[in-house]
Amino acid sequence: MKFVSVLLISALTTMSLVAHSQEAPPPPFKGEAEAGAIMVTGNSNSENWAAKGKAAYQQDKNIYSMFGQYIRTEANDVESTKNWNFGVRYDREFTDYLGMFVSQKYESDPYAGYVQRDSTDIGLKYWLVKGDSFNWSTEAGYRYSKQQNVGTGTTYDQLIRLYTEINTAIDKEFSFRYWIEYLPNMTNPDRYQVNTEASINAMLNSMFSLKLAYLLQYQNEPAPPGEYNTTTTTLNLVAKY
Repeated sequence: MKFVSVLLISALTTMSLVAHSQEAPPPPFKGEAEAGAIMVTGNSNSENWAAKGKAAYQQDKNIYSMFGQYIRTEANDVESTKNWNFGVRYDREFTDYLGMFVSQKYESDPYAGYVQRDSTDIGLKYWLVKGDSFNWSTEAGYRYSKQQNVGTGTTYDQLIRLYTEINTAIDKEFSFRYWIEYLPNMTNPDRYQVNTEASINAMLNSMFSLKLAYLLQYQNEPAPPGEYNTTTTTLNLVAKY
């Protein structure tokens, strides 16, 4: 009897150790928030505000996410930058490397020539590399866009969307992300767009980091008074949870 009891206790102890040694499954909900602000008063007054956030919930092979961003710049009571975007997205994983997505995005940037742009996307996502320290994914799909321009009416466009993104961990404290998006226009070939961003994260602790990002947006045929190129450099505090 004592021998059976010893075996039972040993088995239970072993099972407990194995269970604790296994990695816990990732949480179904993930979120990330960024914020940055610069205010100057005295000889000249200026305000710079930047906020960005995203959240995702995963249920089996389904991922539901939402995202948004807001940037505003004002100097001596004269506004020079004001843009925002908000969107929702659904991803479905077919395999570990292949999936599909559907998304809806709303954005506004009057200084780039449009009061509001609504974009509906559908397409496929494929992971070229998927690892602990390096990830490389691509997306290809179709976009329908409705753009309300500043003083020149509304345009409707059908576009092809080609996108690729690289994420790599340089070491335990630093990580690098780069993405580029090309949008050839099937309605008007001269109205194609290219967007790209490079960013680097420096970890402060397990939750907070500093993020330096440089975003370039190009419109080949912008609506007045928009420019061909728009660049945005941000330094934000990031919280991940």
